[in-house]
Amino acid sequence: MSHTQTFEGRDGLLDGLFSNYAEAKVEHFRRRIFSKTVRDLEKLDDVQLADIGIQRDQIKRRAYESVYHNKPYRQ
Repeated sequence: MSHTQTFEGRDGLLDGLFSNYAEAKVEHFRRRIFSKTVRDLEKLDDVQLADIGIQRDQIKRRAYESVYHNKPYRQ
């Protein structure tokens, strides 16, 4: 689930608008992936969660770290 996006600085008005649009799209994509990850993890039972090293009360934090900071579930 690793996605990387880079932007080069430009001086034109349309370039700034495009950059803002692209950043908004990336954020929207991350929110969707975060929500889906949380839903999928919440469907697992406690034994399955233990197998991947997550406690039920850590689901949102671990999903956030995975989506926004590229940290794997297992550490």
